[in-house]
Amino acid sequence: MKVAVVGGGLAGLAVALGCEEDGHDVTLFEASSELGGRMKTLQEANHPLDVGFHVLHTAYSTVKRWIDLDALQSKPMDACTMTIAPSSGRRRLLGDALRNPRYLLSTLKSVGISDGLRFLRWRMSTSARDLERSMDAPTATIAEGLGQRNFRASTQRVLQPLFAGITLDPTLSERIGFADFTWGAMSHGKMVMPRDGIAAVPNQLAARLRSTEVRLNTSVEGVTASSVVVNGHPETFDRVVLAVPQHVAGRMLPDSLGEHQPVERLTTTVVFVAPTAPFPQARLLLNEEWGEEGQHVLHVHLPTNLHPHPDGHHWVVATLVGEDAENVDVESVSAELTNWFGPSVSQWSHLTTTTVRHALPHINPAHHARALPNLEVNGVLLAGDHRTHPSVQGTLRSAERVLEHLSIPLPRRA
Repeated sequence: MKVAVVGGGLAGLAVALGCEEDGHDVTLFEASSELGGRMKTLQEANHPLDVGFHVLHTAYSTVKRWIDLDALQSKPMDACTMTIAPSSGRRRLLGDALRNPRYLLSTLKSVGISDGLRFLRWRMSTSARDLERSMDAPTATIAEGLGQRNFRASTQRVLQPLFAGITLDPTLSERIGFADFTWGAMSHGKMVMPRDGIAAVPNQLAARLRSTEVRLNTSVEGVTASSVVVNGHPETFDRVVLAVPQHVAGRMLPDSLGEHQPVERLTTTVVFVAPTAPFPQARLLLNEEWGEEGQHVLHVHLPTNLHPHPDGHHWVVATLVGEDAENVDVESVSAELTNWFGPSVSQWSHLTTTTVRHALPHINPAHHARALPNLEVNGVLLAGDHRTHPSVQGTLRSAERVLEHLSIPLPRRA
């Protein structure tokens, strides 16, 4: 069978690899100059730097099937989250006491016994065997669901920026069922960062391609069930798989979107080089006052706390989302972080600023299933996180659905 795969991100690479290993003739079209899609890593000052904030969840069943985690030489982040109230400097620590009992007292001090028990019930309600089951039934939005679960306002000041960062949606319009899925992934596995950055994940799949013809810098103008149009010229295939981001799929195949119309998820990271680390742990530092006047930075992390820079530099990465991520002023971010970390910020230098547009898809919150039912639209097969849910688990599962539809066996792990 002659197969065209349009899109060289994680989903497209998985489909191409599965088809190739089953003996099919595959051509992979990618509009940019490199594979990997939104899982992108730069080389800055002789060290990898991810574009956007990325972690890989080891609890994802698809990751276990597809990715050799040991080969990534990943390191785990701490099983806790730290928060800050910039106006007062107060910090709180919320940890997973079941995995690391030393976080129990600090977590109870931060959220109280009642919310501590709510966290425990939430954790116990998740399933390690089927993380996605929470999305099989109708649920409220995250914004509504956090209130329905009776978390105190002070605790919601932690959960709201946490899930805004996960979904890149300041309105928290994603399903609370998706938050349950994410909570389960954090509870039953580790959040790790590959030594060579998040691009190492798609690169691992790309390195296994042998016979697939990869066409970089090739913009596809249109697709049908049996053709791909490049430079006005249609090329014929037995099957065509469209594995592109949601907004691109909507442009190329409008009938594929239905009720799930794109809403841009925008994120910007501002990276500074500091002579000393403002905190030494591999943790996310969340802004409890995010969204208030003058509070634009959602969270801060230090990737060099996990994978040290060879020259001893410390990288401080500030993340902004939504409207705050548009036209970011580095001086304003630096001034805001001075309220977090004090006058030492004046010694930091700006390394780079990266922006990702359409970083995640928009799934209609009324949708209640772990995947969209229409795997095939107008004869074209569809893959990508917008066909499932915005995660690596969803992305790889979308590829598996295509391969299963083509009667190609799973798993495809090396």
